[in-house]
Amino acid sequence: MLSLLKYEILSRWVAVLSWGAGLSIFGVMYIAIYPQIEDKMNVLSEIPFYQAMRIDMTSFEGIIASSLILNIPVILAIYAIVTSSDTLAGEEDRGTLELIVTMPLKRWQIVSMKALALTVVTLMMLVITGIASALTLISIQNAVDVDVTPTQMFFTVLSCWPITLAITMIGLFFSAALPNRKTASAATTFIFIFSYFSIMIAGIAESLEFIKYFSLFNYLDSSAGAFKEGVQPSDVAILFAIAAVSFVLALICFERRDITVGQWPWQRAKARDIST
Repeated sequence: MLSLLKYEILSRWVAVLSWGAGLSIFGVMYIAIYPQIEDKMNVLSEIPFYQAMRIDMTSFEGIIASSLILNIPVILAIYAIVTSSDTLAGEEDRGTLELIVTMPLKRWQIVSMKALALTVVTLMMLVITGIASALTLISIQNAVDVDVTPTQMFFTVLSCWPITLAITMIGLFFSAALPNRKTASAATTFIFIFSYFSIMIAGIAESLEFIKYFSLFNYLDSSAGAFKEGVQPSDVAILFAIAAVSFVLALICFERRDITVGQWPWQRAKARDIST
């Protein structure tokens, strides 16, 4: 079982470095240019859209939170959706899943190791990004007065991990439940897009504010307060609960999956009834 975990992690080391570097560049860019744009950002605070979204463009914390902390999960979601959807359904499409299930491992162990590997990999990407962002903040502290410490910067970047984990586990569930990688990826993408735009719509239209509770982004603090107050335990608990439920559903679906058949869940149930 540990051999499978080691393989799943090591096979993604290039992704860890490349995505970690890409996200780091994104963070470094926003933090490094702040001294040059500090005086110009007050103008943006008067734009109605930013006011409706309650985005603070008058402080370093507000600008970095709304541009960096909000967008890191959006960018990392691309990797999470593609990889999680490909983990089970994609391997079945390629014929490699048949070889994996012949290993002396139970199916729940296979899903668990793959889920743990994805968890570790996405966390490592954020750790790299957090370190790069903290170091960049240190480099500009002499040029501009900011009320954020490098430690706060590092852990605020890591606060993007719970929502990334939730998206990853949702993708793993669809990968175990749906017949192929394309449908699993499409279903996960739909959930993600709905979450992203529903939180924006809820911020603009008061009559639709209730839909924010169905958005994963509602439980990501991308405000200036994230640096000082840290993440809210209730928000983290909700995202972890979503990830846990999705993981359990993935276990159940994979246990009932007929490998290489590529059937929808209701087709599998019908096939089992006929066979019995």
